[in-house]
Amino acid sequence: MGRPTGIKRLALAAAGAPLAAALTMVMLAGPAAAAPQPAALELQASSHVYSTLIAGLHVRKTPTTAAPVLAILGPAGTKVSVDCWARGSSVFGDRIWYLITAPHTGFVAGFYLSTGRDPAAGIPSCTAGHVFETLIARLHVRRAPTTAAPVLAVLGPFGTKVTVKCWAPGSSVFGDKIWYLIVTPHTGFVAGFYLSTGRDPAAGIQRC
Repeated sequence: MGRPTGIKRLALAAAGAPLAAALTMVMLAGPAAAAPQPAALELQASSHVYSTLIAGLHVRKTPTTAAPVLAILGPAGTKVSVDCWARGSSVFGDRIWYLITAPHTGFVAGFYLSTGRDPAAGIPSCTAGHVFETLIARLHVRRAPTTAAPVLAVLGPFGTKVTVKCWAPGSSVFGDKIWYLIVTPHTGFVAGFYLSTGRDPAAGIQRC
């Protein structure tokens, strides 16, 4: 099955939304899906901004419908900032998912965004990022660039490799206010002080 056009997506989304919503609520009932979470970053003028095609689109931890729900977006037409794309589980034949950074951080199915085609022109692959290593064991990956944000994951030993997509200013960690959005091995923000970047923000990495 070819990747849907925008018109075809709207038709399929409208037809499948009631059933999909019912199944989703049965499978994902619980605290994680109960309410939207605070926005990680504001929409940026330089970002790739698209609109959702359905209401209540789930933002997930990884690019698959089986992944935990990190947030639930608002009505159809909600604007999101897209950072990169990744291949994941199929949604009506479309396997492209997008990592968004606003109004929440996480992955959403490309089928439900106004991209026109997937992957959208000008959006880089999430796997084409800059790779650095952690300088401490068990570094926390957080929902937003601040030590007060919820912890999404805990990395492994000293020297764990992470893929960085962009940087954002945040709370100070030993005088360093630069945080990085990583996409592997988990998605979220880590303090730049604890990465082998040499200096912050690292050369060649764009602002989120």
